[in-house]
Amino acid sequence: MENSEPVADRGGAKGPRYQALADILQNEIESGVYPVGTRMPTELELCNRFSVSRFTVREALRRMIDNGMILRRQGSGTVVVSKNPTTMFVQKLNSIDELLQYSIDTRLKVKNSAAVEVDANTAKMIGCEPGTSWHKIESIRYLDEKSPICWTDVYVLPEHKSLADRIGEDTTPVFMVLEKEFNVVAEEVTMDLFAGSIEESKAWEMGVEPSSPTLIIVRKYKDQNGRVFEVSVSEHPAGRFTFSIDLLRSSNTD
Repeated sequence: MENSEPVADRGGAKGPRYQALADILQNEIESGVYPVGTRMPTELELCNRFSVSRFTVREALRRMIDNGMILRRQGSGTVVVSKNPTTMFVQKLNSIDELLQYSIDTRLKVKNSAAVEVDANTAKMIGCEPGTSWHKIESIRYLDEKSPICWTDVYVLPEHKSLADRIGEDTTPVFMVLEKEFNVVAEEVTMDLFAGSIEESKAWEMGVEPSSPTLIIVRKYKDQNGRVFEVSVSEHPAGRFTFSIDLLRSSNTD
């Protein structure tokens, strides 16, 4: 492993030295030099090995943290959490139909399912009274098997608790499974987006630092009677998700 060959001499690398160093370390992780769960060398060791400054090392590591391959854990150093860079998912919206089809290119993996009585904070977010009974399905949404996009908590009515056994088998959106299995149709969908920070238990699953910034998207699905029958709360770590929306100016000037 010891090698004092300067980064600039590695394959005629072009661009910033920190990017060249990040590329080298990424290739070493992908090839198994540093398996998932193991610690990376210290900053000083990397400085000595590649004959670069600490700034170069830190910037290279920062880029690898941003792409989801490594994570800095207090007391444990820099740990490899993924063999491959995390892919950003971009959703382009031009209509309400595309909003409803959010999950066509993604898949849910259910982590836990249980009956809950929501606390005040959760009740405010999903729009109900504190203490209201829901069935909560905790899951992770993936773009592919190695790229977690977000942590998603799905709240459904208690009578729909068996939904947990029916989602994740394919890319069918949750609301469409509800429609098929329980004959409830989404006549109205509201969506709220806001910034937040991820709690520790979810952070390790997503390969990010606890309390790191997230984009939170809350979707509420209402039936023809205006009753909310599903609420999904998705937390996307920074850099994992982008909305792309096209807007056209109306030609009507009246």
